[in-house]
Amino acid sequence: MRKYAVIFTISVMLFAFFYPQPEAKAMDPVTIAILAPIAIQVAKTMMPYVVRGLINMSRMGLKAGKELVSILRLPLGLIQVILLFPWGRNFSSGLRNIGHGGVAPFMFAFYCLLLPFSAFGVGL
Repeated sequence: MRKYAVIFTISVMLFAFFYPQPEAKAMDPVTIAILAPIAIQVAKTMMPYVVRGLINMSRMGLKAGKELVSILRLPLGLIQVILLFPWGRNFSSGLRNIGHGGVAPFMFAFYCLLLPFSAFGVGL
């Protein structure tokens, strides 16, 4: 029974994917002239929400960029631990940089996945 359900699901998905899409048809100029003022009102009403969403996405993009740059702390930490250890107090800061650099790719991926949701204020 489960095999038939899987086959049915795949066939429906393929049918929906390969179904011919309707062609776009041009509207007459009178309809466009009637709908233009309504579209302008809608755009004016939605503008604060769109701007707020873009600001939230840019904040999340800055967080992701910070983590992308923070990935470079991993090789810096390795250099501090391996090469600069005999000359000073770089061992603890090197371990700290290795820790931050090791976590940074996962945080970068997390922020990139959260980027579309940040438009609605999630994760800020």
